[in-house]
Amino acid sequence: MIHKNLALTILLILCVFLAFIANASEHARTNSEPETITPLADTYVDAFSVNSNYGDRDYLEVSEYANGFSIVVLMFDISRVSHVLNATSEVKLRLYCFNFTSPHIVGVHWCANNTWSEENLTFVSFGGFFSTSSESAVGVTSIDFWYEWKVTNIVRKAMEENYENITLTLEVEDPLGGMALSRFASKDQTTQEMREYSPQLVFTYVEHEADSRDIIIKAALGLTAIVVIAFLAYKFSKRHKRKKRRMR
Repeated sequence: MIHKNLALTILLILCVFLAFIANASEHARTNSEPETITPLADTYVDAFSVNSNYGDRDYLEVSEYANGFSIVVLMFDISRVSHVLNATSEVKLRLYCFNFTSPHIVGVHWCANNTWSEENLTFVSFGGFFSTSSESAVGVTSIDFWYEWKVTNIVRKAMEENYENITLTLEVEDPLGGMALSRFASKDQTTQEMREYSPQLVFTYVEHEADSRDIIIKAALGLTAIVVIAFLAYKFSKRHKRKKRRMR
């Protein structure tokens, strides 16, 4: 009878533990809903027309050609992000391309200067800003498509350094065919339908992955302790039973 009760107890404990492991593992693999923010400001500057401002345009132009080049500039308020970045977090810059000339490679950079506004930024004023090397780059090869650049590292660094805003720039890294131009939808759209194509900074992460691992480890230790205690209790009861038999 003792053997049967002990076996049933251990089996019940194992079933509960396995169910817990499955639930915790599933929870660890579950992605949270992505958090998306749109720009505070977006524009572009053009070396062909150094004093012109394009902050009111409904498109953002990045290009490289014989007479000059243009750079896209975007500013996001990262203080609005509700989640703290962890080891599993990922941040992507997303822009919708609706026009391009020939295939080319566009890279994203971090510009530490957040003093500009889209109403007055020109190529001349932008010239004094410093940008990092390219964080990531993608090939622009078609239109009517969302392009994505991974910017996790620079956004994480900006947050660690207590930046409320972050400025990102897009530049042609390689024109491939000798000339390159692509246009992306800006935030300054005239219709509600087109506002859906505004630039996005998208934050995704896996919920409580580290916490789930800790829980599983602690549960495994607890299970081991329970099994050991049950085994010792069984051994003790068996010895006690033999002792009673001798006394009879």
